[in-house]
Amino acid sequence: MEYTESVNQYLDLSIETLQKIKFDDSSDDNNLRLFFCMALEKSLDAFANEIYTLQNININGFMDMNTYIKLKNISNHQNNIALISKELKPDGLIEEFKDIFAKEIDPPNADLIVSSNKNTLKKFILILNKYSEWISSFRKIHHEC
Repeated sequence: MEYTESVNQYLDLSIETLQKIKFDDSSDDNNLRLFFCMALEKSLDAFANEIYTLQNININGFMDMNTYIKLKNISNHQNNIALISKELKPDGLIEEFKDIFAKEIDPPNADLIVSSNKNTLKKFILILNKYSEWISSFRKIHHEC
């Protein structure tokens, strides 16, 4: 239950932070966007731990791995292939989130005229919705089994 609570707390923190973001490129706003990403990444990490624990998987050094390696390793186990591999694909949640996070760490050049390069409120909301659906699906499947 510990990981479930952490998943939810960090997700709630992400949602609360998103409500404060204005996408005005101010210093405070940039910090909030970065904080949003860090909180969501912590939630993803706790979710990986939750899956690992509930599925009773044994992977050496699991807790020392980064979030993305944890999810990749979990996806290699038979019970979790469908649950996780979809989200690890190039158009899946994980790659989308990594792209958003990378853009917050190293924002695209504002002089370039490419609208899809910049993070937007819509992208942040979509990633939160996808993630929330993924959590819900996993928990429903796990509790039904």
